[in-house]
Amino acid sequence: MYVEWYRLAEKALGDLILHPKDDIGILKWVSQEDWLLIPTNKEQDMEEAKGRPDPNIFFSLGSHRIRIGLVCNTQESVRKMRNILHEFHAGERVDFLRCLKRLDNSFRTSVFSKEYPYHFSQVPIYDEVFTIQANKIDDESIDTIFRYVDRIRERGRRKKEIENKRWVQVLPTIDIAWTRVEKSHEQFLSKITQLRPVYETCLKIKTNSQISREIKRQKKTVSIIKLCLRCGAQDPKLMFCPRCGSYLRLKEVGQDELETTIETQ
Repeated sequence: MYVEWYRLAEKALGDLILHPKDDIGILKWVSQEDWLLIPTNKEQDMEEAKGRPDPNIFFSLGSHRIRIGLVCNTQESVRKMRNILHEFHAGERVDFLRCLKRLDNSFRTSVFSKEYPYHFSQVPIYDEVFTIQANKIDDESIDTIFRYVDRIRERGRRKKEIENKRWVQVLPTIDIAWTRVEKSHEQFLSKITQLRPVYETCLKIKTNSQISREIKRQKKTVSIIKLCLRCGAQDPKLMFCPRCGSYLRLKEVGQDELETTIETQ
């Protein structure tokens, strides 16, 4: 039954997801717990998709209703999503809130404690610790979400130390936006379509190392200045050097070099 619903998701998500050629290519993405993880167009198998550093869209078929969600269900995806708090992503944070505002009232945003009390490979137990109507989220709500995330992570760290386990028994997950819908093609397509802009915004969030590299790259951005090659003076408004009278030349310089040049003037 997952096949017909996946084909509908393809219509809403387009080139963001994989387009399997046959039914078997779709059913390989259904988990043993009976939910389907929608793969990106670059993923080859379920293990790769489960370990992605980005949120994933999933849906689960019940007897009468379908649960649909955009979730950070891995620790890497939770850590990466946390960078929406970074000043580097101020623009994405504004876009993220704007996209959430456009969701209908059925969507919720929730933080869960995911627990593995007996074994790291067991089916986890989920305990909801915070929830809010998704289109009501604001800057304060985002801060609250990650305060809960930090508390859960700290509780897991302490529990591991106290019980001397080989695995972390308690981990945080974030359902960025989830809802339940009747088994109607029209309603299902509507919910997935609403999730797309939120998903696209989340994909723009970078890891810590990516942010560091991008900040360094921006500092080296090339600028064009008017420079005297004889004495080093510069003036964007003049044709000739105010110091020695030589002709000012246009020169490309990196940001670091530009700042050094300005300091010596």
